[in-house]
Amino acid sequence: MSATTGRVMRPRQLVAPGEVKWRLLLLAVVAGILLVWEAAVSWFQLVPAVFLPPPTAVFAAFVGLLGDPEFWEAFFFSIQNLAIGLVLAIVVGVVVGLAVGWSPLLRFTVAPFLWLLYSTPKVALAPIFILVLGLGNESKIALVFLLSVFPIILNTMEGAVTVPTSLVNASRVFGVNGPALGWKVIFPATLPYSLSGIQRGAALGFTGEVLGEFLGGAGGLGHMLEYAAYQFEMDRAIAMVVVMVIIANLTLTLIGALRRRLAPWYDDRQVMNGG
Repeated sequence: MSATTGRVMRPRQLVAPGEVKWRLLLLAVVAGILLVWEAAVSWFQLVPAVFLPPPTAVFAAFVGLLGDPEFWEAFFFSIQNLAIGLVLAIVVGVVVGLAVGWSPLLRFTVAPFLWLLYSTPKVALAPIFILVLGLGNESKIALVFLLSVFPIILNTMEGAVTVPTSLVNASRVFGVNGPALGWKVIFPATLPYSLSGIQRGAALGFTGEVLGEFLGGAGGLGHMLEYAAYQFEMDRAIAMVVVMVIIANLTLTLIGALRRRLAPWYDDRQVMNGG
């Protein structure tokens, strides 16, 4: 009960009723797709199971992966490379994005080159990275960094541009200048944009990790997927794809939850629309 109004404060709903309805609808659609898939392969045999195993076979292969030590070794290999590359991209991306976004000189001289590099098909550079850095962890980390750093830089840069001048001037009146201005004012105001860029960068970085494992190396989830496909173990290969989808979505969900916690005042639509 509120001490000032005498009214009973109701707990805030974590999930809106309309959102529950759409989630249930989504589950129903997924269940329907799986049912049609199972019927087409197992019951009516419209598609050869050797090319497209039924969901029951994929689920059995998925459970088998969870008990396979080789899978967990590949899992930690990929996650380790992804984490290292993403952390490096976050540090470089946020620092460079803040500097370029806040400095008119850097925005005029450096920003065009950043956009040019961002538009470059970086996947085409993957073989060069592998030739230069070898088949080990270094080439995978470099690919994760390369694919994830530019969304972070550009989002942070756009966020720094949108920091209100009145907020900066008010901070200077209270004696906040130099590095303190960047840390106490510009960085917090830009944080939602940076976290949005980190979300996009994480998704692209995971793609870079899997691509590097496809093209070279003897470890990681991408290598296991490639080997299963070559051996025509399609149930195992599709189960590996499911694992990758789960990892990618859990990563995006975790970063999204972090953004809502660190910047609860900010609406996602504001970030998408540039504030």
